[in-house]
Amino acid sequence: AEPLRIKITEGVIEPLPFAAPVFIAEDSGGRDYNIKLTELIAQDLTSTGLFREIPSKAFISSVTSFSSPIQFSDWKAINVQALVTGAVKISSKDQLVVKFRSYDVFAGQELGDGLQFVGTKDRWRRIAHKVADSLYSRITGESGYFDSQIVYVAEKGPKNARQKALSIMDADGENSRPLTDGKSLVLAPRFSPNGKQILYTSYETGFP
Repeated sequence: AEPLRIKITEGVIEPLPFAAPVFIAEDSGGRDYNIKLTELIAQDLTSTGLFREIPSKAFISSVTSFSSPIQFSDWKAINVQALVTGAVKISSKDQLVVKFRSYDVFAGQELGDGLQFVGTKDRWRRIAHKVADSLYSRITGESGYFDSQIVYVAEKGPKNARQKALSIMDADGENSRPLTDGKSLVLAPRFSPNGKQILYTSYETGFP
């Protein structure tokens, strides 16, 4: 059978139906994160326009364990083409551990190997973006972009006294924070090739 793959060369594409059952909480700490992690992963994929989430109320099978065999026929019956399963727990070092698997339902096989991401609990959003990046890459063949940042000029204040501050946020618009104080005009920010520095035009001295 043709392997599961979205081709993004066409002008119009039919979104690929996927299912992301809520990741299993493998301990009590995992229950603080498993639902919001799963929701953010699905939101990332759906936001591209290339994926369409099948709602949980349509599910025939339930995923009760990360190691349980997949009942492919139950997912095929509701037209799921890509299935994502996962598990969440807190490690002995108080870190968030997220593991996931992805499946091509119609071929009845796993897509790539299972992966695991580990990070501090306050970085849970970044871990979710990394999972979504991996899924996006496996299905489209393109690099994911959810775990990335956008640098921009944020404006505030009245029209006759606008303040423009260099700011940065996650690709989904969350975690926005200023990088300059807004006291001087800033324009045209650009990331360096390695993404570790930002070049921008400043009028701090009165001249650009």
